[in-house]
Amino acid sequence: MTVPRVVVVGSGSLAASVCAALATTAGPPLRVVVAARGDSAGELCQLASTRAALAGRDVRFRALTTGPDMRAALPELIRQEAPDGVLLCASHQSPWERRAAPSAWTALVGRAGFGVTLPLQADLAVVAGRAAAECGSWFVNACFPDAVNPVLAALRVPVLCGIGNVALLAASLQARLGLPDQRRLRLVGHHLHLNPPGPAGEALGWLDDEPLNGVTEALAGQRACDRSALNQVTGQAGAMLIDALANRTELDTSLPGVAGLPGGYPVRISDGRVTLRLPAGLSRAEAVAANQRWSYADGIVVEGGRVSFAPPAAAALREAEPGWENADFPADRTPEVCRRLLALRERLRRTPAGVSAGPEGNGGAR
Repeated sequence: MTVPRVVVVGSGSLAASVCAALATTAGPPLRVVVAARGDSAGELCQLASTRAALAGRDVRFRALTTGPDMRAALPELIRQEAPDGVLLCASHQSPWERRAAPSAWTALVGRAGFGVTLPLQADLAVVAGRAAAECGSWFVNACFPDAVNPVLAALRVPVLCGIGNVALLAASLQARLGLPDQRRLRLVGHHLHLNPPGPAGEALGWLDDEPLNGVTEALAGQRACDRSALNQVTGQAGAMLIDALANRTELDTSLPGVAGLPGGYPVRISDGRVTLRLPAGLSRAEAVAANQRWSYADGIVVEGGRVSFAPPAAAALREAEPGWENADFPADRTPEVCRRLLALRERLRRTPAGVSAGPEGNGGAR
């Protein structure tokens, strides 16, 4: 019997949480390669391997170093490993930067909506997804999948789904409702709903195909938690997905970016496939339309092969860099826009939050 093998790219808190959960919850034997830029993957694998030994699980972890240029190293690394699947947990933009290192850049993201970081999230996903496809490996993207996976679909990069976001919301509802699993629960929601609902509205839930009332109240406890601590739950949900895919078992859950769709949907994983599991009375088109409305509120829409920043995001970019013309661009220009955003971020990071950051990075206090 061939033991399934998975490559996890990244060694941050999400990758660590997924591996910790795989170590203790994976069913049949599993081999996990953790690829990261520096030495942190070694420590991650040591801790995960120890947890697996304590749990009596045949899950083995091995670390690989990509070097500083992960983008260049990933294709060959994935080809050499030829795994059953690849989980990407690394990008050019950390979701924790606003809290850890506030600057004019993080202030811009706050004004624009997280969607403005899409090109920074998508760059490595395109590279890793293409390399996975060449090996016949399934690909799961954990980096802003609500918006990145539609870019992958536009570029014909196969992607099964993402992890986190709607999966975290569904897990919280499952716990609040006291359900043993999510077979009776269906949730359509978006990355936007990690925060309390604004004018765009709340996530939509169903229990036994009946609309679920009180979603905002049910999610209040999760939304009050420290965001980084929630990766413990996201890691558990992600590990359950990886285990089901690797071992071709069945799982009902909700996932973001399914087959490149925007936002998140209830799904069934079975025999290595991910299929929508929408409630009675809700069509696929209606679910996608709801997620596109939420995407707009999050600062970005990907549709018809084009990426469009919502007006607040476009305005924030033009304020920081007058003449910014990339408010709407073809998906295949994402790497180019990524490079431009990286240069803008580098300049704005040198400007403290609350200080005007024009083209020269100076000016009076706001």
